[in-house]
Parts: sequence; structure tokens; C-alpha cells
Amino acid sequence: MSELFSNLGRLLRYMPRVQLRRQELRLVESAWDNLALLSSLSRLSSDASSGSDLGRARQEFASLSDAMMRGLESESLKNALDHLASRAQVCIDILVRNLFERTADISFLATDDIIARYLAQTDPLTRTDVEARLYEYASKYSVYCDIFLFDVQGRLRASLRARPDEPAPLPDPRDAVFLQAVQTSTAPYVEHYAQHHFCMDSAGSGPSTLIYAHRVESGRTVVGTLCLQFNLADEMPAIFNAIQGAAAADDGIVLALVDAQGGVIGTNDPLQLPLGWQIPQSGRAGMSTVRHLGREYLLVVRDTHGFQGYTGPGWRGLAMIPMDMAFGDDDEQAGSPLMLEAARSTDLLAANLRDIPRNAAAIQAALERSVWNGLLDINRIESDGSPAHARELAFARTLLSEIGNTAFKTAQAFSSTLHDLHFVVIQSMLRDVQDRASLAMQILDRNLYERANDCRWWALTPQFVSTLRAGTVGCADATRVLQYINSLYTVYASLVLFDRHGTVVAVSKPELVPQIGQPIRADWAVQALHLSSSQDYVVSAFEPSQFSGSSPTFVYAAAVHDPDAAAAAVLGGIGIVWDASSQLSSILADCGEGSAADDLLMFVDADGHPISVHGNDALLSGQQAPQACLQGERIVELAGALYGVGMHRGQGYREFRVSDGYAHGLGCMALRSLCKPQSRARAESSSRPSGRSSRIEAGHGLQVATFCVAGHWLGLPAAQVLLAAPDATIANAGGIQPPFLGITQIGSRAYPVIDLRSVIAAGKETTSTGLRPVSRNSDHSRQLIVVLVQTESGKLQELALRVDALGAVLEVDSRKVQEIALPGGRNGVGLVDAVVSVASGEGNQSAATALLSRLSGRWLESCVAGLLRDFAPQDLSTLPTLR
Repeated sequence: MSELFSNLGRLLRYMPRVQLRRQELRLVESAWDNLALLSSLSRLSSDASSGSDLGRARQEFASLSDAMMRGLESESLKNALDHLASRAQVCIDILVRNLFERTADISFLATDDIIARYLAQTDPLTRTDVEARLYEYASKYSVYCDIFLFDVQGRLRASLRARPDEPAPLPDPRDAVFLQAVQTSTAPYVEHYAQHHFCMDSAGSGPSTLIYAHRVESGRTVVGTLCLQFNLADEMPAIFNAIQGAAAADDGIVLALVDAQGGVIGTNDPLQLPLGWQIPQSGRAGMSTVRHLGREYLLVVRDTHGFQGYTGPGWRGLAMIPMDMAFGDDDEQAGSPLMLEAARSTDLLAANLRDIPRNAAAIQAALERSVWNGLLDINRIESDGSPAHARELAFARTLLSEIGNTAFKTAQAFSSTLHDLHFVVIQSMLRDVQDRASLAMQILDRNLYERANDCRWWALTPQFVSTLRAGTVGCADATRVLQYINSLYTVYASLVLFDRHGTVVAVSKPELVPQIGQPIRADWAVQALHLSSSQDYVVSAFEPSQFSGSSPTFVYAAAVHDPDAAAAAVLGGIGIVWDASSQLSSILADCGEGSAADDLLMFVDADGHPISVHGNDALLSGQQAPQACLQGERIVELAGALYGVGMHRGQGYREFRVSDGYAHGLGCMALRSLCKPQSRARAESSSRPSGRSSRIEAGHGLQVATFCVAGHWLGLPAAQVLLAAPDATIANAGGIQPPFLGITQIGSRAYPVIDLRSVIAAGKETTSTGLRPVSRNSDHSRQLIVVLVQTESGKLQELALRVDALGAVLEVDSRKVQEIALPGGRNGVGLVDAVVSVASGEGNQSAATALLSRLSGRWLESCVAGLLRDFAPQDLSTLPTLR
């Protein structure tokens, strides 16, 4: 994997969006080079543009640009690899869980009394009788394509294939070695993947097959061998289709299963990845690129996590995708408002990338200050009547305008690249959370599929037929069989045998013995007694049972028919009580492995009520899943944080929930903690004042320095503004009165500071004091501006205003300024005393306008005079109606 990340440059040509962002940043970089050259043409233009600051910003831009591109490239690769790894992992883990069930099947079926008596020849059973029983089994456990029964000499005595009822020839020597090994094995099962002659066609050819085998004993004598042939050719497409799910058919991902030597034994695309193809490096787990059939692929191979200590035949899951499809765009990039909000959080980025947004904001802020201070200097030169040449002043102003425009383009380029970087991370997180929900439902459906099979098969047990015929309540023989089944299949809380009246005859657990002789008070038992076919089953609602205590669960039940009676009369039934609490918790724990403490994974019923929870259950309110999650939202806000949502209702497995008419109604919901919501106070207004203006008649032009606070654009006469400075920590000065926050040092001087965010009505963010919450700590995304205030006595006082962002220094027509009066505190002085419509920098339409509000001079004078200690926060949201 490290080799992949060390060779990112070679992969760049496959990343179209990364290439686009790199091109945009290079164009901006070229523009800065041109501006640096132009600023050196005269001393005035160099001074006005702060040439040294411009050069430093150019260097910082180049450094940050490289860091952003490296981050975007590495996160794009990581996203693609994580996606492939998830699918490869599910491929093998789902199969291994399936095969784990097969190890129990062979152990149980090998003890079937009819099979043992047939091979021991203690009963006049015919091959037809035994094969009919094998057909019954295979019709319920449809994962098997054939079942073979051999005697101790290795002769085939029964199978699902039609054969004459006569002794078969001795087995192929290779089969004989295998069968002899099984007969002498004391293991609970034998798992064998190879070419088995007894599985081949009449021409003696065929692929390797997966066999589960066990010796068959009569008493303590080995009388033969039972082999179950797993239908791998049918199972793998089912797994591949379930994994692909609702994904686009052309997403390009190829899924496969490889054996221990790296040979492909199952694939969803045999044209791109044919059976038998050998994976490089013997198919060892890992991530790499590979060239195949003239095309380069990104490839991931994963080992299984195993299940309850079982790891299967040593196979691995594989997922690969052509390089030219691995990094495609996603239509979800626009996303919901919450997705866009999450895309502004640095918490989502890797530790080495978290400084990028901060550094980008610092560069942008520095450029804004440079332009601002340059324009203020030019205005002072013009107002002082300096003899500087008018053409040079015009050139300097134009240069600063271009620097401002380029700074805006820089911000847009950084914003686009950061958005892509965040989105790649969010996309990976959302995919992960959806994969977890989907995997949990696949495991659940496959688990319950087995239970639907089990109850129907065990209903055919000869001992149960004998017990119910005899009416022996508390039958010891039936109890031993139930206990043996429960010991093999630990997914059951208990098993219960009941007669045609619904009375309990035998149970598998000692603690349920008091239930023997008692009636079953549940609908499922009544329904089971009315089943007419050995293929039918019933399932209870998910609710507590008299056999499971207070814990809700499913009970699967089937009728026990009398095979010798007319129309196979019902003798009673068998119910298997699923250990829901343990099984659901186990599935969630496995699927939630590696999740964070704040994450949540849970199964819910049809109404969204949780039935099993893993993780942060504090997110649940009133035991109800959030409706936004149930309605398909991908990101939701819960408990003060943003969460990615995965929701899946399952697709069933084989005939279960697909064609048998059953629906359990359960679903799985996954919630992954993303980040805290970003402060709404930092968002700028969508209508940003622009330096663009129409010609204004002489004597009516007014230079205004603009800035943004809490989404509102404000302005002051440029002559009143001295300079802009980076934000700094505000010290708490003793005796300083509101609305002053404290004092800070700018250059060599200390200034009292008003944080304007604290004096604008905050809406939902208003605290108990009515003021918007602010911090004294330095914030790289904010700015300070030093203003000059003249008191009533004529004294000049300098103070600093803390703002969210700097805007343009623009010229407005003084005749269009509209005086207004907003109510203030006791002295009646409002924060804003005038508004004017100005051209907007948003969009390409020249008619677009923004509302600019003038910060009241009287309000500033009152602050200096200490008259605003009881100042009421101003609500500026109504200003647009005052045009």
C-alpha cells in the first residue's frame, strides 16, 4: 500500500477532478506572478500593493497549493482503495459465514438414523427411499447442488442424481483416498476443495468442487461416508449481486473469490477476470496495481475475519477496478445543506491535512488586508493633495483592484479544492456507514434463512414422528435429539416439540421442563398445525415467547407429518426459538468493528423502533429512530453533531423473503459521527459588495470601506478607517465596559476592542444576555480594523473593531444613501444609521445588488463615551425591507 501512495504522480492521470483543480491553481499561480511583476513597475504601486507581502503570499500560495493537491490525490486514492477493500472483505466474510453453517449441517445430517440404517442394511430401506430423503433435505437447504452417500468400500449408494438401484463400481483412486481419510477422521467435519471424480460429468470432466464430508456410524461402527456438495457456482453470483446492490451497473468494479494459491475460482465478470487466472503475488492480501489484458487495474485482496474461530478453506476476497474508472466523479457532490456544512469541518481531515483550511484562510485574510490597506493609503494620498502623478495613482488603484480580484479567485480555487478534499472524505465515510448497514442485513437474512430451513428439516426427524405417534409426553429419546440439535446450533435459545393439540411434549433446555404438558399460547403454534406441506413454515412476530423469557424473538415452526398416514396427517409440530438477543448483538458487534464510540449501529422494526443497539444509544430519543434517517437522509444533525446515515431493509437470500412470501420487516440503521456543526455566525452574506460601480458625478462620490459581520455587510467612510490588522487575542482589561470586549496590541500600540459579532442580534445563537457568543482567543479567519472616532469635545479616539471578513473599499453615490433610524439602548442610538444598495460581486449579472449598511458614527461616539453599557443587540435581518 505504501508503494501506491509513494507513486501518486503516476496515478494522477487517472484523476480527472484532481487534474482540474491542479489546472485551476496553476492559473491562479500564474496570475500572481504577473501581479508581482506589475507591482514592481513603480514605487507607488509597489508600496500600495505591499510588494513584500505580495511575494510572501505568492510563496505561501505555492506551498499550500502543493499540500492541497497532495492531500486530494492521497485521499482520492484512499477512498478508492477503501471502497474496493470493503467489497472484497464482504465477499469473503459473507461466504465464510455461509460455510460455517455447512460445518454444522454435515455433523447433524451424518447422524440421520435413516441414512445410518440404510448403509448398515439393518432395515429394508431402498436407494429410492434414501434418495427421497436426500431430496427433502436439498429442497430446504438449497445451497447444496448434490448429496452423496458412500459405503465403506467407497461405492456410491445414493445421490441426488438419477441412477439405477444397483451397486456402483469402486471409486476413482483419488476419491478412494479422500473417502478413506474421512472415514478415519475424528474431526467434526472434513472440508475439501479439489476435483472430485464423483462430482464430474459422464465424460469425466468438471471443475473443482467444495465438499463437506463426515463418516456415518451405526452404533459405533463406521458404515460409510456422507458428502454435501456446496453449490459454489450458484452462491458466488448471489454474493456478488448482493454486494453490488443498488450500485450502478457500470461502476466498473470486478469482484472475485481466489483460492489459497491466488487462482480465481469465482468472478462476477469472467471476461475481465476469467476463472483460473492467477493473481500476482499468489493472491496474498494487500493492495496494488496490476496490468491485465492490456489494461491497468487497482486491486485489493482481503483475508477473511473469520466467524467464531472458523476461517473457511483459506480463500480470499478480491475487488479490482480499471484505473480509468477508479476516480470518477460522483453526482452526489452537490449534496444537501448538511453535507455542505460537514464539508467545512477540519475534523474530517487526516491530521496532516487539518492545517490546510486554516492556512488557506490566513493567506486570504492577508491578501484582503493588503488590498484594504493599499486602497486606504491611496485615498489618503489623494485627499492630502500629494503631487503624485494622477496616472500613477490610477495604475496603483487598478493594480490593487486586480490583486483583490485575484485574491477572490484564489479563495474560490482554494474553496473548490478543499470542497473536493472534504467531499472525498465524506463520500468514503457515507459509503462505509451504508456498507455496514447493508452487511448487517445480509448476515441477518442469511441467518434467518438457515432457521427457516432447520425447522422444516427437523420436523422430518423419525424420533419426533415416533414420539408424537405414541403421545409420550416428556419423551427422553425426543429430548436427547433436541438437546443434540441445540448443542450443534448455538443460535437457538431452545427447541420445543408439541403435539396436535399444541401441548408441549419435549424441550431442549432443562429450565423449560416445567413447560412440558402445558399448552403453547401463541399463534405460531396454531398456524404450524395447519401446514399441509413439508416445505411450509411459519414465523412468529418479533415478540417475547413463553420459551424465551421476556426477550423478544422469532420462533420458526413447522408441522410434523405422519409419513405413513393418508395425506400425511399432522401429528404435531416443532418450534425453534431463535436466540435473538445474542445473535443480533453478535451481528452488530461484528459489523460495527472499528467504529468510534459516538457511532451507532442498530436493528429496527418496521416502524423504526430499535430492537438491538450497538454503540452510542444516547442518540435515540424515546426509543425511536430519527425520522430523517428512516426517510433516506444521508447526513442528519443529532445531539449537537452531524452524523452520516446508512439504512438498509435487506433483500432476502435465495428463496427466503424473495419468493416464499415471508417478510420480517426488520432493517438496519447505521450512524457515523462526522463532526460538529460549523458556527452559522461565520457565514458571509451571499451578496458581497463589489468594487464595481457606475460613473459618479464629481462631488458626490463617497469612499466606503466595507466589512462583514454575522452575515451582514457594513461600511464606514474610508477616511475614518486607519488600517486593517490580523485578529489577535483580546486581553481582559479591568474596568472596561461593554460593548468593549477588552484590549489588544496592534503593532506597538494597544487598542480597546469591540467584537461587532457580540452586538448584532444572534437569533438562535443569542445567549441569556442577549449577545452573540464570542471568544477572546485569536481566530485566523477574522480581522481587526482600526477606526478613528471624534468625540463631542473634538478629541480623536482610536479603537479596534473585530469583524468576520473584509470587503471592498468602494465608491458609492452619496445621494443614494438612505438614512434610517433603528432603536438602540437608553440613549436611542442605533448600531446602523443608513443603508445603500451597491453592486454585488456575486454572479455575472451586472444588475445584482447587495445591501450595505453604514455603521453609525454616533454609536461609535457613544461607545467611546461609555454610554452603551445597557446596549440592546440590534436585529439587522429587517434591513433589506428598508430599501
